[in-house]
Amino acid sequence: MSKRSAAGPHTPSVTPVFPLILLETMRDMDKPDEVLEGENLAASMPRRLGLSDVVYLQIHKFREETKKKSLQTPAVVEDLIRLVIRRPDADEIFEEAGRRVARHAWAEKSGASRRWLKLLPSGMRLHAAARGARKVMGEMAGSAQLEVQARPLLVRLRGSLTSTADPGGAACAFYTGVLAELMTQYTGRPHTAQHPRCHARRADACEWTALVAG
Repeated sequence: MSKRSAAGPHTPSVTPVFPLILLETMRDMDKPDEVLEGENLAASMPRRLGLSDVVYLQIHKFREETKKKSLQTPAVVEDLIRLVIRRPDADEIFEEAGRRVARHAWAEKSGASRRWLKLLPSGMRLHAAARGARKVMGEMAGSAQLEVQARPLLVRLRGSLTSTADPGGAACAFYTGVLAELMTQYTGRPHTAQHPRCHARRADACEWTALVAG
């Protein structure tokens, strides 16, 4: 099992892609499916947090930070997580944001690399997926201690950003989405992820495992 040492809680160590995609997902969830006749959008849209000027400015900021590859402190990301957990659809937002992060990471790979991975035997794909999970999770672990096991694939975070920001455990759905989508992309087969151990349930670490869907 490979390990990654933790950074300090106030050390810039988190990819700006994490907060950017989290806010973009919340914004997209708040976009109305349709505009009703006579609806005053100037009055109704500000009530949707994801469409507020504050969120718009934050998205713009993190887009610029992403272009510059400027790492964020865990504290900045935790504040945004606390913003999202107030919502009744927080679980859905976190998991979808995690899946989007994984798709972003996959798209960042060259076309040749993606084609080569699809030609590998299943066992080698799993090891490649574990390496991919370690890289992506490592960029978002912040001050947590990360451990990744290849077979069976298991990700463990001690002091995860999500459990620190949300003692209730809902935010951990973010990493659930990341792992499920990473496995789907690397193996070419739909996967789900389980979160059997969590700080919110008094475990000493948060753990995730991936399974073939269905």
